[in-house]
Amino acid sequence: MTGFEVCMKIRERFSMVDLPVLIITAAIIGHDKYKAFHAGANDILQKPYHYSEFMARIQNLIMMKHTANQATRMEMAFLQSQIKPHFLYNVLNTIISLTHLDIEKAREVTEEFTKYLRMSFDFQNTSAISSFRHELSIINSYLSIEKTRFGNRLEVLFDIDEDIDFILPPLMIQPLVENAVLHGVSKKRGGGWIKLTAKKQSKNEYYINVEDNGAGITLEKQKDLLSADFDRSVGLKNINQRLKHFCGSELMISSTPDAGTSVSMLIHLAETTESPAELKDTERT
Repeated sequence: MTGFEVCMKIRERFSMVDLPVLIITAAIIGHDKYKAFHAGANDILQKPYHYSEFMARIQNLIMMKHTANQATRMEMAFLQSQIKPHFLYNVLNTIISLTHLDIEKAREVTEEFTKYLRMSFDFQNTSAISSFRHELSIINSYLSIEKTRFGNRLEVLFDIDEDIDFILPPLMIQPLVENAVLHGVSKKRGGGWIKLTAKKQSKNEYYINVEDNGAGITLEKQKDLLSADFDRSVGLKNINQRLKHFCGSELMISSTPDAGTSVSMLIHLAETTESPAELKDTERT
């Protein structure tokens, strides 16, 4: 394959921001420039070149990628902090109702709601790295609230390896759980179940799956799930972008109308990646 063909293959999976490409060539004529940029190159450099110019171009592309990564993280944190008004009203109404029926349960829901709000506005959500256990605590608070609201219409299942923990970007799983509740189970008459699976595949690879038996999604709409203007999902495109940045993989989505939806991801960590315990030590420092 030529360099242009390699670049075109890269662009089938990664955008110009996700994975910048600099093409270096011995001769640049008008047609070669067109081919390079048409193939999806971010920049082009002619040989022979000065090392300082090479470094400057590389640094510019890396800076662009880092800026894009930060913007993507901020977008997810912003989406999470935008607690939907109807969710607030529903939770507050549930708490008010419980104060007349079960004051102890009302206290429990209030405590979980406080945890959920605190973690939703957590500055850690704008950082590059979090941990599975931290995310699981957000999920537990959210599901505890929704379980109280939906009652028997929502069943929650966990299939999580004992003592499993690993680093990952923040807010990668909770939005998937929220989508399963809001757009899956709640849309189905009689409700249903959602299931969170977390398994260690190998020393540095982890499998995450969020599944429900809710309303499901048509094949036509599945094609639009990762687009920015698809209003049925909470940040799916953002999660997919950060998954690409973090370990080069993508979300795997399958759905059948009236049968449910499954969204999974593979988290592959580099050998030198720090552990969640080391991450906590760094945060304290």
